[in-house]
Amino acid sequence: MTTSILTQTRDLSIQQNLIPHNWQDYADIPFVIPAMCFPWEIFKPVERDYYTFLYLHLKKERAHDHFNEIQPALFSIPEEEDKSTSSLFHSSPAGRKPHPFMPFFRAFKLASLQYIEVMVESVYLQVKSNPLFAAMCGFTEKIPSYRSFARFDQIMTTNDLWEKARLLVVEYNKREGVVETFEKAVAVDTSHIEAEATLNKTRKTCSCKGDCDCPRILTDDNAGVMRKSNAVSYIAHKLSMVCGVKSGLPLTREVFKGNTPDGKTLETTLETFKAEHPEMAEQLDFILADGIYQTPENQKVTKDVLQAKLVAPINPRNRKDKPTSARGIEKINRYGTPICISEHKMDLRGSDREKGQYIYTCPVFHPNARQEGLTCPLSNHVECCNGAAQGRVFRLDFDQASQVDVELPQHGRKFKVLYSARTIIERIFGILKDGYSLRRVHKRGKQAVEAHVDRCMISMHIMANMAYHQTGKANCGWTRHRLN
Repeated sequence: MTTSILTQTRDLSIQQNLIPHNWQDYADIPFVIPAMCFPWEIFKPVERDYYTFLYLHLKKERAHDHFNEIQPALFSIPEEEDKSTSSLFHSSPAGRKPHPFMPFFRAFKLASLQYIEVMVESVYLQVKSNPLFAAMCGFTEKIPSYRSFARFDQIMTTNDLWEKARLLVVEYNKREGVVETFEKAVAVDTSHIEAEATLNKTRKTCSCKGDCDCPRILTDDNAGVMRKSNAVSYIAHKLSMVCGVKSGLPLTREVFKGNTPDGKTLETTLETFKAEHPEMAEQLDFILADGIYQTPENQKVTKDVLQAKLVAPINPRNRKDKPTSARGIEKINRYGTPICISEHKMDLRGSDREKGQYIYTCPVFHPNARQEGLTCPLSNHVECCNGAAQGRVFRLDFDQASQVDVELPQHGRKFKVLYSARTIIERIFGILKDGYSLRRVHKRGKQAVEAHVDRCMISMHIMANMAYHQTGKANCGWTRHRLN
């Protein structure tokens, strides 16, 4: 695993005579290693579908042009043949052969490694202005026009081919061991993708000149106001994602309108995860999520969909601290934790299911709960527990802290160990936004946003695969590191 993958180049459709003989000297450039070493042939099913849809698209576009017929044979790919993309087309006296699929596909995948915002314009300019990038993508002849790049992305987006490619690369990484398939816990969270749209702006659906009464539609019906705080808000789309806590790679995505409450996204996201990864869904025991998901409805959804336990911290919402008359205990705070008269949080040691009570101990004197730096005045020690050597033991009825999850109390050690793994999804969002162009989408509509997310996820999985074969570990931020 530690040996260099520079010698593991594959028989790609890239024409070797167009790539510099000393291409290893360019290995520090992020797109070079994946261009030469990743098995791009796993996307052959997408390639076949693309040519089918391209033929239908051009046939419709040129229905009235009898002098430029489209030959169906030009778009067929024999299943039994394993040839480079450039050799799949045969000369014909009528019509022009289409541009090969794979160079376009590699261009959109590798462009994100250049730390640019990936859209049709930027991908086209990268190919047009960077000869090495164009060669690595596989453009063997004249660079296609901007219109060809735009048409490629349109066909891939409107026919959900980016989604199909995402599923293919995730399944490939499962087989390769890059993605851990025996996960007992996955993390779920949401983030926002900034929309290049004006909220509630509409456009006409007719060709009438001037004002008319014809119906109008929203230019982007999936954008909404997403408020991060009282002072910060975005016109954005909402992205919900599932990732494995061991492999640290995104597995499933769902896109929602920007103003959709986070807690309302869980059911759809889990159902999609189950449909896309049934073998992983059967093995799951825990779903790790933020406190906003902690509701009885979401607990039920998690059990119904995946037969798993939702692990989420307490969300106090509108609860307030409650005073108590118990000796030595000042109050039960809004998180359901007893606070002693020395203003220390009591430590949860367990629960008594028969009596329906939580058992809390002293964080100052109890040997198994002692916290460094905490002290208790002698007068409070005497008042609270008559100076007991191990301090106060306090029992709290379940119904006095209904915000605490009885099955897996959030103040217990088991919960804290499980929940500590949830932060992986925060890092994934950060890397996707900073390193793979997820932060902003430049097209409107839910389908375009889904395609944008799929492209980013594919790029991350490609780089994780390269890192795995270089170091033995899938590093989703591999673009920041140099392969030696």
